[in-house]
Amino acid sequence: MNRLVREGEKYRHELKYICHNTELEVIERKLRCVMQPDSHADANGEYLIRSVYFDDYRRSCYYENEDGVDPREKFRLRIYNYQDGRISLEKKKKNRGMTGKESCLVDREICDKMLRGQPIRDKLGRHRLLDEWIIRSETERLRPVMLGEYVRKPLVYRLGNVRITFDRNICASPQMTDIFERNVSRVAVLPTGYHVLEVKYDNYLPDVIYQLIDNGHLQQTTFSKFYLGCKAIGGIVNELS
Repeated sequence: MNRLVREGEKYRHELKYICHNTELEVIERKLRCVMQPDSHADANGEYLIRSVYFDDYRRSCYYENEDGVDPREKFRLRIYNYQDGRISLEKKKKNRGMTGKESCLVDREICDKMLRGQPIRDKLGRHRLLDEWIIRSETERLRPVMLGEYVRKPLVYRLGNVRITFDRNICASPQMTDIFERNVSRVAVLPTGYHVLEVKYDNYLPDVIYQLIDNGHLQQTTFSKFYLGCKAIGGIVNELS
């Protein structure tokens, strides 16, 4: 599913670490001294994220992730707090170890049809990214393969455009068409008590942030919610035919 990188596309550094909850809480307390909560978060500084990931009939995204192919990309639909007020179609991209993302908003009708594999060719022309998804869904038979869910607590820092997220209770479900339903079957992606710290920035990570994060124990990982979520529910569960 590789595509050539378009000139002018923006990519960011994205570092990931698996941490025990105790370790994560210590890092969060230290960072709150210099960073601000995200303006879109609730009173607890959190929001719930659900994403449905797509793959083609060759299962390219799954195997490219497994093999560490670079560049690579994948499509997903994303919602927040089980609501349909903001539904994003996103294309997550990896290139030379950095990440980029394109996105556009879609309505509930389009979302439901995408999840059910129903044609939406009549929606061509609304947005370049949606057009790309429509064409590739027909030529490469893109289908939903995994629903991922987790609670995110984000902190932001203006210098370096730094965004640090604490992603807790990461789980996966095979019930892709039930993206708006609260009660779905879930499988934990990580052992009990372990979560993910993500550090995202543009050209540089300010020293003050690095020093607050560095506890001498963190080890960077290539953690993928998509890949590990698919494995957690027994691989790619849809019959892509």
